[in-house]
Amino acid sequence: MPSKNRLIVKEQIATYTDLLFQAAQNEGDAEYVLNVCSLAKDMVKAIRGNADLESALKDPGYTPEQKAQIVRGVFEGVEPVLVSTVAVMAERGELSYLPRVTEQLEDRIADELGVIIVDATTAVELDDNLRDLIKKKAETELGKKAVLREHVDKSLLGGIILSTKDERLDASLLTQVEKTREALKH
Repeated sequence: MPSKNRLIVKEQIATYTDLLFQAAQNEGDAEYVLNVCSLAKDMVKAIRGNADLESALKDPGYTPEQKAQIVRGVFEGVEPVLVSTVAVMAERGELSYLPRVTEQLEDRIADELGVIIVDATTAVELDDNLRDLIKKKAETELGKKAVLREHVDKSLLGGIILSTKDERLDASLLTQVEKTREALKH
């Protein structure tokens, strides 16, 4: 199968992003749009994390309609606006665009809704006080309304990793130990 022109691919990604953003806005408020974006990122992880699913969606033995039905079946119960868009992408053989669509969707949310998504990864769940403190600090530093997307990673041992699309602050205990180890070597 011949590869697609990069400009055409870029336009298709922009079209999917626009479709998803507009459909999510038509269904709900900014919080709903943010939720759709978060769910899209989760879908990317779910597809990449399940070799059987990823393989089935790439398998030329399945018809485009079957691939769309697989998406609808696996992600049943997820926001219909998102599942419909991803099913169309699967049917058209363009599911590989989904990670870039989610990135562009985050950019669009930041630009049009004035909101930035901050991923906060910790070893344990955040309490309300710490959540508010992190959110306020992010808003002050970034100059936009911040929405925290929380993740728990028990391998961190302690501390926090904050990241946006463009920046990353790693204040995890593991990183601090590694930095100390490196400093002692020199």
